[in-house]
Amino acid sequence: LARPGEPDFHDQTFARLASLGPLAERIVPQTSPRAIVAQCDLRAPSFLAMYPSIRAAIDQPLERQVAVYASPAFRDAFLSELAGRNRAHFLANMLVLQVTAPSLVCHEGRTVGAIAAEQGRRPVDVFFDLAIEDRLETQFQAAAANYDQDGLERLIKDDRVLIGLSDGGAHNDMLCDAGYATAVLAIWVRERRTLTLEQAVRKMTSVPARLLGMRERGVLAPGKVADLALFDPATVKSKTPRFVSDLPGGARRLVADAEGVAATIVAGRIVCRDGEYTGERAGRVLRSGRC
Repeated sequence: LARPGEPDFHDQTFARLASLGPLAERIVPQTSPRAIVAQCDLRAPSFLAMYPSIRAAIDQPLERQVAVYASPAFRDAFLSELAGRNRAHFLANMLVLQVTAPSLVCHEGRTVGAIAAEQGRRPVDVFFDLAIEDRLETQFQAAAANYDQDGLERLIKDDRVLIGLSDGGAHNDMLCDAGYATAVLAIWVRERRTLTLEQAVRKMTSVPARLLGMRERGVLAPGKVADLALFDPATVKSKTPRFVSDLPGGARRLVADAEGVAATIVAGRIVCRDGEYTGERAGRVLRSGRC
């Protein structure tokens, strides 16, 4: 991870890995190419569950949660816990994504810190009061890590670090980083010019394929599997994740769409064209070293 104020933090990680001896050769650090963000609300505050004070509101009726969040003692305890984890900036950077109360629409797209500065109030009070006024329906976006762009740039350029990071869908109602590849092309190739297009493509194709033992994938060559992504370098980017309710029982999850991608081809068959699924099912389960 990129840590603000600690430009050599990832070098410390590699130093610790070296102490593992031969085992270190089998461990490859990964990084997300952008801030790791979670979309969340205070009705289901699991994204804050690591803070002891918040546990009084988890799995509670709405009115009980409102009472907890409104308590000055709770807010002071929560602030103390943030400071103890060196995350005093956390609430100020929280983005207001969506509200349901018409009186609060003016705050959409703004950070809690900006609203607090405008109103002359503490970010902690703005955060909880806004949610309470919206009956805890407000959708926030919280940056959990990698929001230090300069530090992240060092990781992106470091060939010891694999680009791509995921929790495997464990938090699919608050986190979706499936758009990391298009984010690399938009941010680190087109906007910041940290990587050339060729470097970025190699880091996201042949490098992970070789690491995972996918011998027939990762390169375009005769005899290899024809997996391709056709995109426009001038427009490709990752869209903001959105909720869909297609899990069993109507449960919701986040999905990440892309812009500027013309087609996705798997084993020579077009499975997506202009963002629409074609019905093709050309993929198969792969096994390392035998694919």
